[in-house]
Amino acid sequence: MCYFRDRAPNQLQRLVSVAILSPGYPDTPGGVRDHTARLVRHWSGDREVRVLDGDSATPPDGLPSLDVDALLIQYVPFLYGRRGLSRLPERMAGAARRAGIRVTTFIHEPWVPPTRPPWWILSPLQRRQLRRLVDVSDAAVTPVPAWTGLFRTPVQVAYVGSTLDASAAERVTPAVAPVVFSPFAAGLRWDWIVAAVDRIGATPPAVVIGASLADARDHPATARFARPDWEWCGRLPAGEVMARLAGARLVLAPFVDGLTARRTSAMAAGNAGARVVSYAGPLCDRALLGGPFVVADDREGFAELAAKEWRGWNERQRAGHRTWYEQHLDGRRLDEHLLRIVTG
Repeated sequence: MCYFRDRAPNQLQRLVSVAILSPGYPDTPGGVRDHTARLVRHWSGDREVRVLDGDSATPPDGLPSLDVDALLIQYVPFLYGRRGLSRLPERMAGAARRAGIRVTTFIHEPWVPPTRPPWWILSPLQRRQLRRLVDVSDAAVTPVPAWTGLFRTPVQVAYVGSTLDASAAERVTPAVAPVVFSPFAAGLRWDWIVAAVDRIGATPPAVVIGASLADARDHPATARFARPDWEWCGRLPAGEVMARLAGARLVLAPFVDGLTARRTSAMAAGNAGARVVSYAGPLCDRALLGGPFVVADDREGFAELAAKEWRGWNERQRAGHRTWYEQHLDGRRLDEHLLRIVTG
């Protein structure tokens, strides 16, 4: 059992121990895995932090035996089944509440939109599943302010930001072309990216971090945009990713739903001091505009804005971008804010 000393001499208070339900941790790559890893780094030490991957080794009824005080459920529907449908999160939350364990649900993504036939059925089922989970939780948070109004009970905003630390850069690798990071991220508008790259006219035309040319040709989202004259860097260690972002002038990140703090690839670029050009889509978080982040309203505007930012870049901007990011989206402060919610 862990304790910390209070301000009053000789007074001891028990530290609240936390469990995090994060399926696939630590082996499955992805933004949720990286977020969980950062929480473990920032919350551990004197405090006990356990990560549950949701397998049969930790059934819901076994929660009381873990001797934890709070449970954080990392929620993306497809973490809990191929179709994004599972009773596990709600069962875990219910078992925790019965055992006197405080439950917080972190909504990274809520449900699929009913935009194609299979999702006409999945969307309402996933919506019902998440709303039941939120109702049984003590608290719920999301990094997207526009989602807070989707639920009957109050949902707070808790940003994710970058899950890559700028200090992880082993060196700075200057980029002589606009950069695309995490090319297979859901909702990335590749036709917009190509239009902006053509408008800029750099040599090589673009640098892509996170995929090889062969990977891009095999992926449905990028197959028809996989140009051999671009520089395809493949998957890189975190230090090398940050080294390349720290040398980039411009990162292109036009997500179909707009710029939000849940987009960890865009946040990592901002953390490295690059200029990030994104889209003012329906979920765009206007509180993020400033410092490294700018947005355009449409494809033509995106290409024009990207070219303008590319031509107008001055290396002195990088320090200002990093300062803005640290003031608004520092990962340790974000995680301390979330811990206060999780522990009540």
